[in-house]
Amino acid sequence: MTVADAFKRFRAELGLSQADVAEKIGILPQSYYRYESGKYLPSVPVIIKLADAFDVSADYLLGLRDTPKPNEVGADEVREARAFRESLKKFVEGTAS
Repeated sequence: MTVADAFKRFRAELGLSQADVAEKIGILPQSYYRYESGKYLPSVPVIIKLADAFDVSADYLLGLRDTPKPNEVGADEVREARAFRESLKKFVEGTAS
């Protein structure tokens, strides 16, 4: 998937028009059209605004990650690891007595 394809996909999933996205991130509709058509790549600040508008990571938007919200995925793993560590700690404390 190209960056332009990702822009189209996320915009469509949110039910927004190109003008809606442009207004949301503070650029001209013509500029957004050029990004979505693949004629131009947006600057880093615009990519960050688009990632925020589409509620995905900039890395995912650019095709650098496989998950749209890597921090959320990682948060579950961290919670599970902490719960396991606490269970193990209680077990060790119980057997040491």
